[in-house]
Amino acid sequence: MKSIQKPIVIVGAGFAGMTVALNLKNLNPSLPILVVDSESKFIFKPLMYEVLSKEIRIWEATPKFANIFSDAGITFLKNCLTKISFKENILEFSDELKLSYQYLVICTGSIPNSFFIKGVEENCYFFNDFHDLNKLKSFLTKSQKTSSHKKLFIVGGGPSGIELACKIQDIFTDQFQISLIEKSNEILSRNKIFNREQAEIALEKRKINILLNSTVKEVSKTEISISSEDGITSLDKDIVIWTAGVKPNLSYLETDYITKKYGRILVNNNLQIENHNNCFALGDISIISGMEELPITAQVAMQEGKHLAKNLALLIQGKDPLPFEFQDNGEMISLGIGEASISGLGVTLSGKLAFEARRLIYASKLPDINESIKSASSWIFQKKSIFKKFF
Repeated sequence: MKSIQKPIVIVGAGFAGMTVALNLKNLNPSLPILVVDSESKFIFKPLMYEVLSKEIRIWEATPKFANIFSDAGITFLKNCLTKISFKENILEFSDELKLSYQYLVICTGSIPNSFFIKGVEENCYFFNDFHDLNKLKSFLTKSQKTSSHKKLFIVGGGPSGIELACKIQDIFTDQFQISLIEKSNEILSRNKIFNREQAEIALEKRKINILLNSTVKEVSKTEISISSEDGITSLDKDIVIWTAGVKPNLSYLETDYITKKYGRILVNNNLQIENHNNCFALGDISIISGMEELPITAQVAMQEGKHLAKNLALLIQGKDPLPFEFQDNGEMISLGIGEASISGLGVTLSGKLAFEARRLIYASKLPDINESIKSASSWIFQKKSIFKKFF
């Protein structure tokens, strides 16, 4: 393999960045790879719901970057990117540090999108990372000590909103009167039909109110204003959880590189940024030309990361990169404590067995192999009776 003079710098250590770094190091152990992230721990977002319900422990979903990368021979730096100078191949960070690179991979993920709706930032809870989780958990726990049937609204009928609604209802039983607000005419509008049907059953069983064709106009300290076919209605609320969408985390980038239509970085099918063949964008912040309908999911980010690792290895050898192709491996959704729904590759499964399968699949995908083994072992030990029953 050929060597390079400057490091490959990967900014953002989520699913995309993590996958690129670890796969590339496996392909060429001699490559100098630097990973930069503003956090010190990986956030395994699909398992945040189980941390909230205490079905798993927090360490199972938050391995430390230092452990992950040092074991792989990769350098990790905790810092925040503030500017990219593409012509000079230089990165600038919040502490005035400057780094040069030979190849750059940016995959800084997403942040909640409030859509400039009045009061959302100030008066809503979010569920995008473990800071949000701890803040929400603290409020919900304190609420147990006061009157029951508090009015809780979840905005967004996608997977995050559905999973939260079912978990909270199962954890706190009758403590909250939960309403789910969705702007379209059905929940999980972009998801598999089987999972949508199972989610509808789960919500109905838990007596969670669903408000379809409804949009939020404003959130105050005491009320939420909702627009629907019946006009605008103001309802009393105790808490609003915002899961209505995300936007790319691109505060460090000039707007010239961001598409007006999608608000993300346009890349070609080799995942390269236009006019900068040594720079790549992956995951939530990018959109591939000709593949605009790809969902913003961990599955897509990981497949992009694995493919880019192969392309970088080819480029370093002086070979042409290969076009990215997405393979839909299906989707999984948690539907309350101990229950889930899985749909993909011709298989549909729901209920308790689906939850156990989902848990084991995610355990196997944890980025730090040591943590993955511990997590899977912990799960198997707790659930061995399940295997005796079904296998």
